[in-house]
Amino acid sequence: MENVLTIAGSDSLAGGGIEADLKTFEELNVFGLSALTSVASITPAGVNLSQIPPTVIGQQLDSILSQLPVHFAKTGLLGSQAALTMVCDKLQATKLKLVVDPVLVFKEGETQLHTTYIDAMTHNLLPLGYVTTPNLDEARQLSGLAEITTKDQMREAALRIQTFGCPNVVIKGGSRLAGDVALDYLRAGDQDYWFTGPKINRQTTDGAGCTFSAAITAELANGQSLPAAVAAAKTFVRLGITHGVAISATLGSVWQGASRQEETK
Repeated sequence: MENVLTIAGSDSLAGGGIEADLKTFEELNVFGLSALTSVASITPAGVNLSQIPPTVIGQQLDSILSQLPVHFAKTGLLGSQAALTMVCDKLQATKLKLVVDPVLVFKEGETQLHTTYIDAMTHNLLPLGYVTTPNLDEARQLSGLAEITTKDQMREAALRIQTFGCPNVVIKGGSRLAGDVALDYLRAGDQDYWFTGPKINRQTTDGAGCTFSAAITAELANGQSLPAAVAAAKTFVRLGITHGVAISATLGSVWQGASRQEETK
């Protein structure tokens, strides 16, 4: 069984963040390790984000990387340029396969990350990545496009993001594009892959992005090709939304155990 590392923030509602990553790893039969970068307390009024000191992030990573073989990892919300720099410094000397989930915004509210943070991500973190998994908003910010509303714009955004040194880009269109189809796009090297499915009319989507990138990481660790890992992750998230946990009339969390429930039927 592979050890798989997540470097991310905590989500108080446990649908996303490091909680989602570890639950996803467990469901997909890899051993999850974690380095905590921040603590997000999500309320109806917004997100209160408390950063973990960079030295403590570094200590966590030293503890893990010095004692266990880790070949696969993912990053989520890092939350500050100092945290991002620390993570890059620790990962540069490794040969692990890194999935970068470039969390720049919460669905529940703004995290107030600055342009300098995005610059540090594109120039320092993305070059370390094997694949990055932005949603439409994140892809727009990383690529510099004014908007992404079409397939051609998704492809152009991915091409621009590849120039930062990350060879593979997944752009999550999901339910945000017009029409009845949930569309995701993978640019793997010079190959295009499109993944489609009917949209789900449910509010239980908190953690969908974190779960998606965690599932890709776990599937890669289990020996899947990247296109197969993306397809499996899309199915995993779809089930998690379908059987998600409602929090209010407008908010709910993905349930990472949904695929296990389906298997036992």
